[in-house]
Amino acid sequence: MRELQTFDKKLIQSDPIFEQFKDDLASFSDLKKGDGIVVAVSGGMDSMALLLLLDTIHEFELFVAHVNHNLRPDSDKDEILVRGICDVLDVPFFSTSLNPDQIEKGESVEEWARNHRYRFFNEVLEKTNCKWIMTAHHGNDQAETVLMNLSRQSGISGLCGIGKQNGNVLRPLLGFTKKKLTDFAKRTGIPFREDSTNSDLSIPRNFIRHILVKPWENNVQNLVKGIQGSIEHFSEWMEALDHFIFELIIPKVNRSVNQFEIPLKMIQNLPNMARVRLVQLLMDASDHELWSKHQIEQLKSFFQKNEIGNKHILPNGWRLLRDRTSIIGKEMTPQTKKTPVELLPDHPVDFNQYRYELVLAKKSNLDSAQNREQVDWSLLKDHKLEIRSWADGDSFQPLGMAGHQKISDFLINEKVDRFAKESQAVLTANGDIVWVCGRRIADWVKLTNKTKETAILNRSQMIA
Repeated sequence: MRELQTFDKKLIQSDPIFEQFKDDLASFSDLKKGDGIVVAVSGGMDSMALLLLLDTIHEFELFVAHVNHNLRPDSDKDEILVRGICDVLDVPFFSTSLNPDQIEKGESVEEWARNHRYRFFNEVLEKTNCKWIMTAHHGNDQAETVLMNLSRQSGISGLCGIGKQNGNVLRPLLGFTKKKLTDFAKRTGIPFREDSTNSDLSIPRNFIRHILVKPWENNVQNLVKGIQGSIEHFSEWMEALDHFIFELIIPKVNRSVNQFEIPLKMIQNLPNMARVRLVQLLMDASDHELWSKHQIEQLKSFFQKNEIGNKHILPNGWRLLRDRTSIIGKEMTPQTKKTPVELLPDHPVDFNQYRYELVLAKKSNLDSAQNREQVDWSLLKDHKLEIRSWADGDSFQPLGMAGHQKISDFLINEKVDRFAKESQAVLTANGDIVWVCGRRIADWVKLTNKTKETAILNRSQMIA
């Protein structure tokens, strides 16, 4: 291991790389002097160079986050190096150790490692109250990623590569090649450790790096720069499509918390890929999850089927349902409440994706158009009112009907889709159903000429 004190800040500050790095940082318009940054440092050359460049600038509050994946016997030495350099620079150090035995069946090592890394980075972000996470991805990483995505048939999203900025994650080294950074580290004495697994050609990324990119780069001048230019073109095309969808289509989509509804008439003449991209954007997952060609083709097939009730599971925890007049999207694991919540006058409560409110009226309002949301308060005021999810076996006497009806049959008659049924709530008074929320009150609480006290029931949707 190189000695920690081998680097020379004066050499770093006078190096052409330093000036280019400052220019690239300036391209992040929201990054301001004094901002807190969580720097992801593995101990490799790239991340160590990033840390020392940032520290030499001396304009930000830095915190280092290190993840020991425990994927090789000497990984502890990486942590020792990073911890040591943080001590020298007087930069706060945070680390975590992972257990590879916890990799789930069907989950790739790369996916497992990435998910845990970013989870930890965000934990450090929250602890330190920082604004940004910075990683050391460089131009060669970008080229490798695009080639890997190309082989996976990930479509135009995959060809856009690694984003220079994705939310609060910044990647300021994407404009540098691996060779430039390596030469810079040698010139300035930056200490680092080589990951022995980087030479393992059984790992797809390593094969692409050593067998494809390196020989290609040696024979083609400015290869990485050329790939970067192509990525910019792909990104521009993607931005153009997204602009069209955001401006002309999404405003017509009914959206709420964890759910959206796309009118069929609105998309019937759209190209298939525009439909796919619309769903991605509505899920807000386009920058977080690359879809394979298989996943895209499955979604295309779903759109082409005209069967009412047809369902399709999407990546990222969403599912689609084809209804009579629309495509409904909903998260597979909504935070559906099981515990009833009490409803008191003038005390709004939230239950699933709706807000409920009970308002006492000063005098009776017999407007028949509002009967569904008005009830005789004198019949309810001595009862405990609760909102809960409906259950099998629930029944009530709907307003205007002579007999009782099961809630399940009532919802079918009302043409309520399967997803909406799952989050349907009822209001009860000492256990008796008062209101199938948002749809029908029970006949026994209706307003009459004898009503002296009136309560108004409000249900409003919480907008995403």
